[in-house]
Amino acid sequence: MTTIKPYDLSPTEFEEYCENIFKGYGEKDHLRNFEIKHDVEITTHDGIYQIDLYAVYTALGETEFKILCECKKYKSKIKRDVVVALHGKVQSIGAQKGILISTSAFQKGAVQYAKEHGIELIQMTERGPVTYARLSPIPKEKDPYLYLEKLLPPYEAILVTRDTADTVVYPTKSMTDKIFAAVKKVGEESTSFSFQGWKP
Repeated sequence: MTTIKPYDLSPTEFEEYCENIFKGYGEKDHLRNFEIKHDVEITTHDGIYQIDLYAVYTALGETEFKILCECKKYKSKIKRDVVVALHGKVQSIGAQKGILISTSAFQKGAVQYAKEHGIELIQMTERGPVTYARLSPIPKEKDPYLYLEKLLPPYEAILVTRDTADTVVYPTKSMTDKIFAAVKKVGEESTSFSFQGWKP
């Protein structure tokens, strides 16, 4: 697993991960016609807003819905004021949802405010461990665990504002399904493993 902390990623690397995490959010919630734009300026009656990631999707027939996503590469916990500011942008722009992705945790007041106002908080962290059990001896060159560690991304993203068992946004289930399928061919059923409760 990488030793680079999410906060220490370059700005470009961080932006790429945030976009992939945002895509993962759309996949997790099965959003139809989900399209993302990067670094968007939106003019409203009360000013011009710069949005890190802006997405639209369709629901209820062909009704268009808007999501604003802000990305914060912080070391310290995200304060309530940051979430309040995002909520204000959502209201001014007339979006249906606001999402905040951070490399740090969130203060209790920030989480409470987000839950009360429909803002999603996502924390990007180093990937958790893979559950791994070899069922029978296997040559090292065919050990699927070695392939799994190479193929899985080094980071994961967790929904902080949802009180459910499955809060993983990234890597997405479709990503892990493809990885598990590829790795399983190498292992030839000789190894059992899972990641965040997902199994091949």
